Amino acid sequence: MAKKKKTTNPYFNVLKSYAEVLNSQIKQGEALFYVRDNLLPILNVKILVKERSREELSDIDLMIFKLIEQGISSVKSIVILTGLAEKLVTKHISEMAGRSFVEMNEGKLLLTDLGEETLEHGVPVRIVQRAFRYCAVSEQLLPRDAYQLPFTELDSLRSKEFTGRIRSNHILEESQLVNLKGMDLSLIESKRDLGITDEALAFGDIVGYSSGYLQTRLFLVGRSQPERAIVAFGKTCLEYDLKEILTTITALKDPDIVGKLSEFNQDQEQKQKLLFGQGEVKLDEFGLPIINITKANVEWLSKGVESGQQGILMCGTEHLAAKPIGLKAWGKFSSLSGLTIRYFLREKSLQDDAAKLRKYVEMCDAYMLTPRDEREYPTIAKYVEKTLPSKEIEQLRELAERYSIARISKTLPKQEVVVD
Repeated sequence: MAKKKKTTNPYFNVLKSYAEVLNSQIKQGEALFYVRDNLLPILNVKILVKERSREELSDIDLMIFKLIEQGISSVKSIVILTGLAEKLVTKHISEMAGRSFVEMNEGKLLLTDLGEETLEHGVPVRIVQRAFRYCAVSEQLLPRDAYQLPFTELDSLRSKEFTGRIRSNHILEESQLVNLKGMDLSLIESKRDLGITDEALAFGDIVGYSSGYLQTRLFLVGRSQPERAIVAFGKTCLEYDLKEILTTITALKDPDIVGKLSEFNQDQEQKQKLLFGQGEVKLDEFGLPIINITKANVEWLSKGVESGQQGILMCGTEHLAAKPIGLKAWGKFSSLSGLTIRYFLREKSLQDDAAKLRKYVEMCDAYMLTPRDEREYPTIAKYVEKTLPSKEIEQLRELAERYSIARISKTLPKQEVVVD
């Protein structure tokens, strides 16, 4: 019984990108400021490629090539010099002519350009047609993983499947006139990374192309603000020009984004979702929302709001940078999807709590990043016990309990039980 052929949804390859960016692309201290599926405009370019063949030249072919190169220009002369049968020589030359290695000019045999290159490389050189995916934004060839992603041709833009997907996607804008400078094989460092065969020698004429959109994922990352733009093609990621990418993100150019956020929060409140409390929304220089919390909801501060991190650990203060929290929005608020919000505490007592907790978490993170054989103390609890005053440890214990931060409670040294 024949095995059933497995079919995989190409969108699964897009999903791999999130883990790849988190695990391999984000540097120490960086965070995600914008994450969204995006449609990347590309060209499917059909081009002639000059390639070395994997087959070897026969001794007879090689001898005939060299004789023609030296000016021996007739079958009769080759027969006399080699002692081969005329029928055999004629057969080889016919095959060479059929592969465009030799040509007859005014009764003389001559090597073509392809024939000269074949002689130079010692193996047959052929011209084949290949198809490559070329980015219309960065004007460069796309990596091999790009061929495993969903692609929609321009002719299919009005299909129900595409218009249904487009609402949840950001579309990158291409140049009005796409430059094909990236199709220069001499500038490519790794052929394999771009799906080009090792045998390729040079690109020739373009014989056709089609336009469309490739399903990828866009990430804006940085420390205190977006500093890098990454487009992920499954497990392969490429950096794009940040300034060019920023100008194409509709959500960051929306003049009514503050109003939409306020409406979104009201909608969440009506659905009895846990919110941050009371505050005012403003935008930073990139158009990303910032909320100054004037009266915080302590229950929200104790909730895991981003990757299990409690709200109090994500909030900033006057002297502490806020960590971005992803905005999850659907339906009529889907235009907000992909954005992150940074929250700043304005209540003095909460600012102090946030500062103490953040400082402690960073201290613990630094300990864990230290190689095990270089650590002064065997456990983090022992390290804390020997590093911090007992009074400060008790304050941290109270804060960890108040904001339900189990990860902090577990790192603190155990309380001594006093028996009367």
